Amino acid sequence: MKKTLSILAAATLFVLLPTSASAITDGTPDTTNTYPFVGLLAFRDADNNYVHRCSGTLLSPTIVLTAGHCTDGTSIVHAYFSFQVPDDFRTNPTGAVGTPFTHPDFNPLTIFSDIGVVELAAPGVVLGTYPQLPDEGFLTDLKAEHEIRDDTFVNVGYGLLNGSPPPVLVNNEDRWYSTSPFGGLTQNNLHLQSNPNATGQGGTCFGDSGGPHFWKDSLVLVSVTSWGDAICRSLDMSQRTDLGSVLDWLEDEFGVTPPA
Repeated sequence: MKKTLSILAAATLFVLLPTSASAITDGTPDTTNTYPFVGLLAFRDADNNYVHRCSGTLLSPTIVLTAGHCTDGTSIVHAYFSFQVPDDFRTNPTGAVGTPFTHPDFNPLTIFSDIGVVELAAPGVVLGTYPQLPDEGFLTDLKAEHEIRDDTFVNVGYGLLNGSPPPVLVNNEDRWYSTSPFGGLTQNNLHLQSNPNATGQGGTCFGDSGGPHFWKDSLVLVSVTSWGDAICRSLDMSQRTDLGSVLDWLEDEFGVTPPA
């Protein structure tokens, strides 16, 4: 079975306007733990009822970057950073406990400023190196230099598996990754080409919302999975992290900045 990974949280966004991404498509299972800082996030309401899941990335031992549509309206998070997450995570929460925060400019109707953070009460994974944020305007500069059109991006997340025929989806709780070529750049979003028939590569889909997109083979986290089309084949829109509004919020509220 092919893997579809696009970490958009709930099916509600799929019904409205564009749909959220949910599972990595046409990718590879992370059996070698290449991306130990990427985890599955199980969101719960104020009454501790399970709401939905997303993916997220540790920027430090306790700060997890994800999507705003994942954190919005939730109260409690359990984060899991193992390659394989227990399949009972919805009913038996055992992950690291965290508090969700949503970017103040997040708009659930337009999915603008789709950035969220989970602050963990204790370190999720202690590592020597964590992914880094880009400088402001990083993607804009690449486009101006005519470089970005030839670049490939790495998508990571937990999501459903692509069954046969597409878009049949199969349950999954493992971390997967794939690559996608550049598709376009807007004021808010990085668009990646996610049709494997056209590119020979992969993309994201249901269950991957909030998961990272790394520039080429680096750990520069340039965007997070935000939304896409219902069959995860055409639109693969990710929220840019190189915007001043995003970087200022992450620095002011959580002390996370691009490297000097």
